[in-house]
Amino acid sequence: MPTSTTSLSRSSEVPVGRLDLSGSPRLSSGIDKQHVCALAQLDPPTLPPVLVHQRTLRVIDGIHRVHAAILRGDATIAAELIDCDEAEIFIRAVQANATHGLPLSLDDRRAAASRILETHPQWSDRMIAKIAGLSPNTVGAIRRRQADAPSPAPRHRIGLD
Repeated sequence: MPTSTTSLSRSSEVPVGRLDLSGSPRLSSGIDKQHVCALAQLDPPTLPPVLVHQRTLRVIDGIHRVHAAILRGDATIAAELIDCDEAEIFIRAVQANATHGLPLSLDDRRAAASRILETHPQWSDRMIAKIAGLSPNTVGAIRRRQADAPSPAPRHRIGLD
């Protein structure tokens, strides 16, 4: 799947207090306190590392795991640090939240598809649907509603193939 930049990653332990928890694609529901409490009961090594933007220390995936670490009083958390641009940060966050953990709400997935259409209008409905966990028809409907977008739609789209 095309991305904006090539991302490089490395594993690390990151101080929990230095992490930036803003920018989540989870708009409608926010933090689920019951999910945080359930995660806090698990042994930290059994949880996957959180995904963190290396330059800003913004959490891309794993907000609930970070809140669980805070609840447990952990000083650090296992993280995969990646170096990528702003558009890819959001795409990675949506992909991760659409495929594991506490899923994004339908409203959040639609809002994510809308935002991806703004940053990557050349991507096919099917590609964006796969990222956001929606049907291609839903993405097509969102694309049609964005007809008043400031830039014209591209003549050719980049698809999954």
